[in-house]
Amino acid sequence: MLVYARSDTHFLLYIYDNLRNALLDRDLSLQPSPQPDSTQSPPAPILISNSHSHNPSHALIKEVLSRSNETALRVYEREIYDAESGLGAGGWDRLLKKWNSAPLLVDGVRRRVFLSMHAWRDRVAREDDESTGYVISFVSRSH
Repeated sequence: MLVYARSDTHFLLYIYDNLRNALLDRDLSLQPSPQPDSTQSPPAPILISNSHSHNPSHALIKEVLSRSNETALRVYEREIYDAESGLGAGGWDRLLKKWNSAPLLVDGVRRRVFLSMHAWRDRVAREDDESTGYVISFVSRSH
């Protein structure tokens, strides 16, 4: 796990550097180019450590960081699955609508079998920490 974490961090830092450089390059290419002056010294390297910098070439980086902050502030709310109504993430109601097969489950036996299989699949997937599609995939067939 430590090796994985180190390699993941290594590649994430590489991706971060490439993304930052691409944003800086793009931002600089969008700005009007100054007239060359042979008496000027070479530009100082751009440091991103201070997000409050007023350097105009940081506009895209500031926008990305602002959007990232908005994303990070969003609260994840998991959709609750209701086994009785079939509503929610992975619910049986969605499968019936997807297959347009609600009329096929009008009679009691088919409905009870379908609901029992769906409940069993959900329970086993949760116990084994697997996806429901891994446990058993419900496949629609023409009737």
